[in-house]
Formats: sequence, C-alpha cells, structure tokens
Amino acid sequence: MQSVIWIDSDADGSEIEFVEPPTPQRRKGPLAGPSSIVNTPRADKTKKKRPLVQSSDSEIEIIQATPKGAKIQKSAPVPPRDEDADADEDRAVALALQKRWDEEDALAEKRAKEIEDADLSLIARLQEMDQKMAEKRQQLAQSRDVPDDGIVFHVVMDAEGKTIEGDDDPDNAAHLEEVKRDFQQALACMKIKTVHWFVNAKLEARFEAAKATLMALGIDSTERNLFHGTADTNIQPILKSGFLIPGVSPGVQMVNGAACGIGIYLATSPATSLGYTQGASRMFMCRVLAGRSTPIAATHHIPLPLGQDSFESYSLGGVYVVKYVDLVVPRYVSRPRIRTLLGMRVIFSLRRRWWNSRRLGYNTMVDSER
Repeated sequence: MQSVIWIDSDADGSEIEFVEPPTPQRRKGPLAGPSSIVNTPRADKTKKKRPLVQSSDSEIEIIQATPKGAKIQKSAPVPPRDEDADADEDRAVALALQKRWDEEDALAEKRAKEIEDADLSLIARLQEMDQKMAEKRQQLAQSRDVPDDGIVFHVVMDAEGKTIEGDDDPDNAAHLEEVKRDFQQALACMKIKTVHWFVNAKLEARFEAAKATLMALGIDSTERNLFHGTADTNIQPILKSGFLIPGVSPGVQMVNGAACGIGIYLATSPATSLGYTQGASRMFMCRVLAGRSTPIAATHHIPLPLGQDSFESYSLGGVYVVKYVDLVVPRYVSRPRIRTLLGMRVIFSLRRRWWNSRRLGYNTMVDSER
C-alpha cells in the first residue's frame, strides 16, 4: 500500500510528516470490549510522531491541504483547436496582404504613367518652343532693316520672366526657361539673375549657311547649347562681330594660349566657363555646330575650308574647341547670382585657378575671341 504525505500549507516546509496507514492484522483472540480499552495505558492511545523516512517517488502520494475558507479555482477548459478556422484566418490574412500589394502596385504604375506623360509633354513643349524660336530667329535674320552691327533684336529679362528692356514679347518667358534649364541643371549653386537675348542677323545668316554646307556634305548638323566665359570688355564686340580665332581671323592675338589647339573654346557646363570670365559674372550661351569631333589633339595649323578637313572640332571632358567661326553664334548672355556659400567657394576657386594660370603664363583653356 502507498504511503501518504500530509503537507500543512501553514507549517514550515522543513517539517513533513509521513503517515502510514496501519497494517491490518489478524486477531487471534476475541474482540476487545470496553474494559480492555479502559485498561489500555494512555501512552498507547496517543498518536506518536514517526521519524522522517525516505521513500521513492513511485511509493509517495503528495496531498496539499487547502486552508479553510480558500476558494478553489478551476482552470477553464481548453477548447479543441479548429483547424478549419485557422486555415480560414490564414487565408484572410493572405488575401488582405495581396490586396494591399496590388493597390501599391497600381498606385506606383499610376505615378509612373503620370511622370512619363509629364516628361513627354515637356519634351513636346520644348520641341515646339525650339521650333517656334527657330522660326522667329529666321524672320529676324531676314529683316530688311539691318543695322551696321547686325543686331536686329535685343531683350533683357529677369529671373521671373519679366521684360526689363526691349519688346515685351510673350515668348520671352519661353526663352528664359530654356536658359534656366541648361544653366541651372549644370550649376545648381547658382541662379539666373538676368538674361540678355540677342539676334544678330549677319551672324545668323552666316551660321545658317554653314549648317547648309554641313548638311549637303552629310556631316552631322546637330545644334548644341554650349557656354563660353570671357571678360566684360569682350561682350559687345562678340555680339557685333561674332567670335574670332587667333592666327585665323586677321588682327587677333592670342590671349591665354592654345593648350588644346587653335579654335573657339566652349564647355558643356557653365561651371567650366565661369572660371574664365576674368572676374566678371557674365557668360555666353551659344548655338554651336560641332560637326565631326575628335578627341583633343593640339594642332596649330590653319584649318582647311569648311567641310574639306577630316573634322570640325576637338572634344574631350566636356570641352569643345571649334575650328570655324561660322559654326558658333552667340545667343544669350546670362548673369548668374551665387545663392549658397558653397557656390561662392566654387566660383572663387575657379577664378583663382584662372588668375594663377595667367600669372604662370599658361592656361588649359583659351579665351581666343580677342
């Protein structure tokens, strides 16, 4: 028979009483009557504490006594797991996630379509504007009343597109947007302050004739917008007579050297040209026909007539050296404004480089128009 352990919840845990039920014994004599109980010594009737004994777990049954008045809390029964309900819940979560992903994909496609439509609209608008401006230039260039300096149109606009000087043409704002786009994309630290738009009928006619020659010979006649920095004293002479090349144009002397050959030096970035404005803050944005271009190779020979040489320009690292004056016509004179401290440091660094090159007697670029 198993032993029984009674544990008093209020007693010290170190005192454990083992109680073993009495082993039934066969009585050999008659049952004791009242007289036998009375004559039994009192000590025999008293329950004796038995010494602590050790027993294996398999022979021990542990019963913990519950204090009086304590409420017995029964644990709630665990309902059986419904596998079908779990599957339905997982399916609902998966469907919700898929719906969310589909909505995000649809929104992304919508935004991409809007951006694409906006880009196509901008491209179409710019192409229309370029075509319109080309027609206007041709009309101005064919003007009968051409002054001696050839300038048949001149207008000055501010950064907001307001006409400061000249004819208040509604197309002026379109011209400004074209300049700002090319200028500020390449030089984010600067902002356009004013733009001067010139149309010189003589230079335009010379440019169009050169373009027709290239097209007749099957040479690339793509127009580019390139920048040229120069001193303020050269602005008006260039607007009247165009660019001149030392050693080719009569009466023109070399100013800064010709490290990359003889020609008109231009750059794809205004940041490059700004370093050669000799302390000024104005530069040209020109219409340029680069024609067939080759990597820069210093050469100082007088070029053959247009179309008879193997190339019309040198190009390397965003710098173009055009060998023919007919392929470059000044279009705009822009006056930028530095709008950040970093921009000021960039400009001062470029100007310092120019002054150092002047002091040392050489330059990696030339200002060859005068």
